[in-house]
Amino acid sequence: MSSVLLNAAAAKAAESPLNLFPDPANCNLGQIFFLIAVYGYVLFQASNLISDGGELLLLVPPLAPIVGSVVLPVLGAVPDGMMVLFSGLGPDAQNQVSVGVGALAGSTVMLLTFPWFLAVLAGRVSLKDGQPTYQRPPGADPLTWDKLSPPGNLSLLQTGVSWGPEIAENAKIMLLTLIPYVIIQGVSFTVDTTPKIDDSRAELVAAQQAEASAENMYALFGLAICIVQFCWYMSQQWNDIETGGAISDSIAETTTQALKDGTLTLRGAMSSFRTSNCGLSKKGSVEEVLLDKESMDEVRRMCKILKPFFSNYDINGDGTIDFEEFRMIFKDVGENIAREAQAMIFDAADADKSGDINFEEFIACLVSFALDPSHDLQEVSKRRYSGSSNSCQDNSCEETGEDGEEEEDVPEDLACLDPQEQQRRIMMRSANKMALGTLLVLFFSDPMVDLLSELGKRLDVSAFYISFLLAPLASNASELVAAYNYAKKRTRKSITTSLSTLEGAAIMNNTFCLGIFLGLVYFQNLAWEFSAETISICFVQAVVALSVISRTVHRLLDACIVLSFYPICLGLVCVLENYCGMD
Repeated sequence: MSSVLLNAAAAKAAESPLNLFPDPANCNLGQIFFLIAVYGYVLFQASNLISDGGELLLLVPPLAPIVGSVVLPVLGAVPDGMMVLFSGLGPDAQNQVSVGVGALAGSTVMLLTFPWFLAVLAGRVSLKDGQPTYQRPPGADPLTWDKLSPPGNLSLLQTGVSWGPEIAENAKIMLLTLIPYVIIQGVSFTVDTTPKIDDSRAELVAAQQAEASAENMYALFGLAICIVQFCWYMSQQWNDIETGGAISDSIAETTTQALKDGTLTLRGAMSSFRTSNCGLSKKGSVEEVLLDKESMDEVRRMCKILKPFFSNYDINGDGTIDFEEFRMIFKDVGENIAREAQAMIFDAADADKSGDINFEEFIACLVSFALDPSHDLQEVSKRRYSGSSNSCQDNSCEETGEDGEEEEDVPEDLACLDPQEQQRRIMMRSANKMALGTLLVLFFSDPMVDLLSELGKRLDVSAFYISFLLAPLASNASELVAAYNYAKKRTRKSITTSLSTLEGAAIMNNTFCLGIFLGLVYFQNLAWEFSAETISICFVQAVVALSVISRTVHRLLDACIVLSFYPICLGLVCVLENYCGMD
């Protein structure tokens, strides 16, 4: 048997010498599982590369709004979109497209169930009188009080989360983007015929062609609606940036994390602010700069970014920090300037000479630092590095304070660079990651579709179930991790950002990916034979949307119920197909 497979594989390779992927038809079951694992891992890494590359662009202030509102949502949908596209381009598109349907359904349902549950689990706090305890009550000891009490509490009824109004608004948009499903499925119900047991192959093909012809123009109409809704949703995302919504918070969060990780310095984060106000800062005072609307928008952005650093050292919660805490913040944001320069900045902000500064004074002195026209403050720092952009002088990279402590440096490849070079380097890294990730998705999506289709044939199971379970593991891992990381901060804003990410991914599936699918149905003249799958997708989205529209608090019990929709969806498809006679 193995020699037959080898001979067949050799003959196939001779016919297509440029095909680098093994033909699934010539592989045994073990080899198919192995190749699925390999291709899935590659697609998983490709998805992460695209996501990481896109998030790097959030660190470039002029690009951050368009990246956060348009580029990242589209890039997040690319892996699923390519799976759908390649499933409908082969010679057996009518049967193989079920892999794309499974990937689309599995991605949408998985995003709204499993990561949703993880986000609530990670972000849960104690409930008091049905409301989350995000704020410390008056008189509570800040050293012993915790949002989740006791720590690790897993009570289904006494722990939960709440979110901002953006979640309900996104849920309404998600329901609205189900319209193309309703259109194509409604037509399918009217023209679909149940095949008879004794129908020949030719009769089944003729029935499929008749159904495809009747549905063709409606598929085009649905595609047009998907395009309109996609463009409208992108405009809504852009407006969210302007009004400081969840996307704006996500951009600030990414920049804050980059500062903590040393990927970016404070001057790099404020480079566009300095560039846009360079002329103003030379002519007048900081007060004149802050009268400019665009400058104030940038200051508000920096407030969001720097607030976590300030709060980290404001241990007693009185809204002030002293000089030593101020110095630690400067080290945290990658600005290793001399102690005397830090003292100059602090003293200028400490107007009443109390030895402490509040958050507004803290932001004001950092604005002065960014706009320093003479570069006097930055020069102290620059002299610590060599003129080369790639290496530092080992004997001059240490700064010793009065207590003899050694200053920490940011990573070599960024610490020695001026802000403009930091931004250029970040953009290069981003472009390389996104290009490599996209190439891998394009290269491996088609063979992955072939493998999942062949596995379905070998196991005598619909390829829909195979791709429903396996495809999202490769294509949606980044959204799962992002949602969890946002939620574990346990604030109303962070859980809002987390769940908005999941709803946004579902909306992109309903517009971008479904648009690709309907395009295949129209241009490839395919019949819409996915009634059970469509009903299950719409059911899960409708239930989740209605649950968040009707309430603003989710208990851990509610999250468990949402999680149960994942297996329920599969069971619903099975019942509708096998017991209700739906295709």
